[in-house]
Amino acid sequence: MSHVSAALLFLASPSVAYGEQSIDGSIELELRHFLDSGSNLDSSLNSNLTDLQSAPSVGLRPRQISSQASVALSVDYFKEWNNGNDRLEVEVFGRLDEADRERSHADFRQFLWTHYGNDYEFSAGLGRVFWGVTETQHLVDVINQTDSVENIDGEDKLGQPMLRYQRFTSLGSFEAFILPYFRERTFEGPDGRLSGGLLVDQEQALYESSDGRNNIDLALRYAHSIGPFDLGLAWFSGTSRDPELFSNLNPFNLTTIPLYSEIDQVSADIQATVGGWLLKLEARHRDFKSSFRQDFYAATVGAEYTLVGVFGTPYDVGLLAEYSKDDRDQFATTVFQDDLSVGARIVLNDLANSEFLIGVSDDLTYSGSHVVFLEGSTRLNKALSLNIELRSFTANNIQDPLFAFRDSSFVQVGLEYFFN
Repeated sequence: MSHVSAALLFLASPSVAYGEQSIDGSIELELRHFLDSGSNLDSSLNSNLTDLQSAPSVGLRPRQISSQASVALSVDYFKEWNNGNDRLEVEVFGRLDEADRERSHADFRQFLWTHYGNDYEFSAGLGRVFWGVTETQHLVDVINQTDSVENIDGEDKLGQPMLRYQRFTSLGSFEAFILPYFRERTFEGPDGRLSGGLLVDQEQALYESSDGRNNIDLALRYAHSIGPFDLGLAWFSGTSRDPELFSNLNPFNLTTIPLYSEIDQVSADIQATVGGWLLKLEARHRDFKSSFRQDFYAATVGAEYTLVGVFGTPYDVGLLAEYSKDDRDQFATTVFQDDLSVGARIVLNDLANSEFLIGVSDDLTYSGSHVVFLEGSTRLNKALSLNIELRSFTANNIQDPLFAFRDSSFVQVGLEYFFN
């Protein structure tokens, strides 16, 4: 932590640009306000132990804060040499949160050297890799660990130590990854409200691999564009980025313990562009190396259609719909086990680059379970941006994973200043 903090201070010095290197970044003031009191977040504590084990998503400790303010700093450093054949990319991120000390953290999102050959790339260091095409969840995105203290949407990722080789051919691109060190998921502390009521004891984290964090993970990916189709096929073998949380049976220490299992996963992501339509699919099959874990498949399929210049205005509206299915059904550890999501992406095409995404996700298994979401951003001037987010959770079935978030609806406003 101290080394990353020192790097933050160094890189946040006045921005410079010296030909083949540059520094830029942003600083954001964020305020998150919860729409419910939170008084019912721990109502299930009076349930017996059997109920607690059968519904592990139920809160273990109340979260009473009504709002939380924080400040986040992101600094990017870029340098290239050797006629552009070598590049160093550094991205440092840090947040200071006034309510939740576990959300106050810093991380090297990237510290990656890349060498470019005629038909290949080789990278070493800390990097971020994104796979996926769908909006609601990214089933195939398996390289980086989720930084879940940042937001509930799973979009924020920690930097992953890696060696990466990519080869480009007329038949598509081939990538190989060696991932020599595992990074644990971040979790909110006892003062957080978006933990789903779970207080996680990360110091007691368990690993199925005897090598623990030092287990070497491997991944391969093939990508190609064929006519209107963009295709990605991948294989991953190693420690799952998604921990299973088990209740600590100590009645005086009501916490959960994360278990990181060993998995083999094959996946596919496909996007087809047909006129104004985008047709999307992400699917995966996960095999657990332990016989007492249930292998499963999951998929998200969707479509997006863009209306350009609606009603003679400069606005573009993208209508989208996605369906997610996890074949574990009520035993799934995700809220997207049988869900239909619909929404609209509104782009105003103004000088402020204003853009909004609004929608709702309905659970088709648990009646009355849904999430309403709104995300938006607009520039106030060349250096200042306003970001807004709203998420409203409704659930009334204790077996529903979303039940744990039923009192965690929030609205969030961020004022972000960009420098370079």
